[in-house]
Amino acid sequence: MRRMINGRNILLKVHGSAVNILLTAVVCTVFASCGGRADNCEDPSVIFAEAGEAYGRGDLTTCRELLLRVTVLDPENPNVWRNLGTVNLDLGLYDDAISAYWMVIEIDSTRVDVLTDVTGALVGAGRIEEALHTGEMSVQFSPEDGLAFNNYGMALMESGNYEEAAVCFSTALHREPENSFVLYNCGRITLLSGDMEGALSLFQMAVEADPGFLQPRIEAARTLGMLGRHEDAEEQILSVLAVYPSDPEALNILALSYSSQGRLEEAVSVLESILENNPDDPVSRLGLAQCFYQQGDMQNALQNYRVFMASLEDTAGTSEISARILELEEICD
Repeated sequence: MRRMINGRNILLKVHGSAVNILLTAVVCTVFASCGGRADNCEDPSVIFAEAGEAYGRGDLTTCRELLLRVTVLDPENPNVWRNLGTVNLDLGLYDDAISAYWMVIEIDSTRVDVLTDVTGALVGAGRIEEALHTGEMSVQFSPEDGLAFNNYGMALMESGNYEEAAVCFSTALHREPENSFVLYNCGRITLLSGDMEGALSLFQMAVEADPGFLQPRIEAARTLGMLGRHEDAEEQILSVLAVYPSDPEALNILALSYSSQGRLEEAVSVLESILENNPDDPVSRLGLAQCFYQQGDMQNALQNYRVFMASLEDTAGTSEISARILELEEICD
């Protein structure tokens, strides 16, 4: 699953998900049909089966509504609460996911494996201090669970503790060497260490492990651009845009690959299309200003640099852009 959280790309992996909910749905469907209770609209097993069908066709809102009904009818069923947590997580309802996961443990105190899920949801909610505490417990209670180390590693990485995060991701990879989520996070921490080639390899392995997982494709394209392989970056990001044609992050990477190849008009066209839908996107605004500057269109460059700077709450680290604005003001004003 791809997640955009506070401007950061966060990858969350939880137990259960589609396999858990769909397998349970199949069992419930068979049980209901054999027991002759399928006509009872308030039979929790039937509603749970309907929730599984809704999840399978991608209708998460309906799935969530059905699971909430089941929690009223069968409030002591921990599996229902866990699946509800997973659906909430898929919908980006992180606080609701956390509450649902904690209900599992409240009902059955032996279900310490759910701490892994809680940790991932806490990271998604930006509640990093809590995620660190829960993540530490999850790896203690589930030392053989690679995803426990993966999610704890995410919390550590978000806290800025890259060294310990790398150790956690390495352990997660040892436990689950073919898990695309683990491979992706290993790529992220490797990139932070400055090893772009190593990171690229891990992102590509994540894509091979799960071709439908788009975030490693995005990071592979970004890394290819950092390595100066702009045509390869373009090809990679176009594979993402084939699935999500309006994704602003992917479009920004495409624009960068175009501008890096000297295809400035194409880059401007892409960036302007992003800003039509989201005029406050600072990445696109800065990219557009730089393209105009490279084209020699100083007036438009100045205008867009000014808009970019005005959009920032914190202008620390923008001294180079401020100097360029002064340069352009001398030319244009």
